[in-house]
Amino acid sequence: MKNPIRSAGSRAAGWAAMGVALAAAAAVPSMTRAACVGDCSGDGTVTVNELIQMVNIALGNAPVAACSAGDANGDGAITVNEIVAGVNSALNGCPVMTAICGDGVTSGTEECDPGSICIGGTNAGTVCAQESDCQGEGVCDTFGVKGPPGTVPRKVCSADAECGGAKCIHCKPFGGNGCSANCTMETAQVSHLVPGEVVNNAIQAGTSGVTVYSDIVTLPLTLAGTSTSLRGKPDANGVVHIAQKPGGTTLERIALQTFLCACVRGAVYKTCGGTQLEADGVTPSINCSVPLCSLTSTIQCAADNDCPQGETCVLDPCVGKKPCTAVAGPGNSLEGAVGCTSLPSVNYTATQDHAGGVAGPAIVTPGDGGLAGSQMAVTAASLGALAGPCTGTLPAYGPDHEFCTDDDPLSARGVPSIQTLVTGTATASLTNANGLDGNDIGPYSSTGNAVTCAQVDAGNLSGGALASAFTALNQQTINDIVATSVFISQ
Repeated sequence: MKNPIRSAGSRAAGWAAMGVALAAAAAVPSMTRAACVGDCSGDGTVTVNELIQMVNIALGNAPVAACSAGDANGDGAITVNEIVAGVNSALNGCPVMTAICGDGVTSGTEECDPGSICIGGTNAGTVCAQESDCQGEGVCDTFGVKGPPGTVPRKVCSADAECGGAKCIHCKPFGGNGCSANCTMETAQVSHLVPGEVVNNAIQAGTSGVTVYSDIVTLPLTLAGTSTSLRGKPDANGVVHIAQKPGGTTLERIALQTFLCACVRGAVYKTCGGTQLEADGVTPSINCSVPLCSLTSTIQCAADNDCPQGETCVLDPCVGKKPCTAVAGPGNSLEGAVGCTSLPSVNYTATQDHAGGVAGPAIVTPGDGGLAGSQMAVTAASLGALAGPCTGTLPAYGPDHEFCTDDDPLSARGVPSIQTLVTGTATASLTNANGLDGNDIGPYSSTGNAVTCAQVDAGNLSGGALASAFTALNQQTINDIVATSVFISQ
């Protein structure tokens, strides 16, 4: 029970109450509190004068606002128990506040705290402040939010030993809303891409583009536009965390003469549990980003009548499984890390098999690390492609008759997919493409380039490049493909 001292008294009465509190303090153990009770000035210590101030407030001789730190429970009064807590603070010292990045409370040296989201388990997607708030499995902390970066993909895990030197975490902070995943303030950085050029049916070195390889044709597609990322500050491991919203990528539509028009849009990629891969490190977690016409289709839908005859619109493929959760964080299209000194893995190889027309998993094998400025990120986008010019009257163009604008129908926008961007080398290959034995595509590679953190801090992104390589099956018109890309900053 609380015992507020309500009656007014003299200075002598105040000292008497002080004596009672001191006597009681001898029998009361030191308490650990979120704030230092009695530290009226906020300097991290409690003095005799501050204790006297608390007594005077308790006696009604001063307002609580004169020492709000004495009102530990915020009920608008100072009680004997709170005076005792203040005495303990004076005798034993104020408790040292331990900052826990991701608990939603800005403390210690934190500039901010974005809170955290459960990921990998049966309550994935719910708000959390600590590991014990989350149920079931976790995810390998590839980007080093709560430890050093690891060397395995972001897969389901149950223990640190499964994560290639990183931690298996369940309650994960994400950036993207002004506060980085390592509890530092984010700043926006705009990168203008070096526009792509095609020379001899290939993307010219030093320019941005995507090259699509099928078993019948090679298509070099130029890229131009801007990319705005949200960048925090280095943590104790020298790692800078980055994030991006879907609107942060603004790419011009891609026109291949009058034969093809393609549109790349940033997207939020979601899976059942919010992981990229299942515990085996190979099987992709189920993509639940958008409703699709049956699980194997590539057509977005809102209802069954949006789908081809015989197909249904699968609104929630996660029913009976882990909750549908964003992989890169709520509302983010990208999550990544920059190693100001190094990163353990900035190269990878992706392989996939399509023997007998049965799609095998895309197996991603991490490679060597990189030096200062190395970067790795997972990013999501949807690729919509239309056979024909970028202007027309078909429904796929929308009411404005232009492809790659906001009125394009869902069926023309493509399905969000995820890929890994690195400043090292990315390589991909496909075996038995289109279900034909021995019909292999690749390997094909793309190589990026690191820019040091010092250069970025100075606003110089010139020459920085991110590369990716991936496989995709059953694409419209050209069927199975391997694709490589490179995004080069001016």
